[in-house]
Amino acid sequence: MRGWLTTHANACGRAVRRLLAQPTVTLLSVFVIGIAITLPLGLYVAFANVNAAAGRVSTEPNINVYLALNASEQETRDLERRLKSLGGVDRVAFISRESALQEMKRVANLAELLGSLEVNPLPHAFAIQPTAVDAATLEALRKEITTLPKVESLTMDFEWAQKLKRFATFAERIVLLLGLLLATAVVFVTGNTIRLQILTQKDEIEVSQLIGATRRFIRRPFLYFGAFQGLLAGLVAVLTVMAFVWWAGVEVRALTASYGGDFSLRAPTLNQSLGVVAFSGLLGWLGAFLSVWMYLRRVSGR
Repeated sequence: MRGWLTTHANACGRAVRRLLAQPTVTLLSVFVIGIAITLPLGLYVAFANVNAAAGRVSTEPNINVYLALNASEQETRDLERRLKSLGGVDRVAFISRESALQEMKRVANLAELLGSLEVNPLPHAFAIQPTAVDAATLEALRKEITTLPKVESLTMDFEWAQKLKRFATFAERIVLLLGLLLATAVVFVTGNTIRLQILTQKDEIEVSQLIGATRRFIRRPFLYFGAFQGLLAGLVAVLTVMAFVWWAGVEVRALTASYGGDFSLRAPTLNQSLGVVAFSGLLGWLGAFLSVWMYLRRVSGR
């Protein structure tokens, strides 16, 4: 066991010395790989925040019916009875124009502007909770309600949230595909870097083989070299995304606060960050393994 640990410690030390011996080349390689990892990680974080924002919005079916401004109290009561008698309606809540105006003053911070109006511009409204959630039933209910007297307009305020969720699900698949493509690119970039390292140490490798060095002994320092490159690149990607989230988060918090919200961007968690760094190290190791394996296979003729 001690001999095995000593062998790996020596290989690890050789890999570190190679990284430090060419700082410019090392930094360029690390940043190129880091940029490739930053793109899918940044998109994942962006869409995770979109999902979080969509999750805070109710996607339960809710139909808002707005009456004409000239609707009388009797016509309003008649319409309420007809709405409650419709099939597929679970609950009907009446929203008077006066309460709607007060709510708008409170939520939109427009009390001074709305208070200067001589006439209330808002109509009476009904909030309807349907019993069904399927599109066909809701569309039939919409058409039936729009034919009722004194109904000026109708909105189904859950539709945009559902579309947003479907878009986020689609975007996750795009990010996964992009991540797989860029992961393959990381393997090739690392493999090319290791290939250049092999060419600069070709004579040393040949001498080692002549004195009986095994393939594992020759391969081990390069594997550590590739893994360290990947780990550093993953760290660069995580720090870049965190810096962007912090920078953009300031404006997002200010924007949502101006609308009475408190949403803030979420940075990658510690476990996610460690996972990205570890996965980047694995990609670097894989690229190095493939590069050294192809070289040794070529020189050995099999």
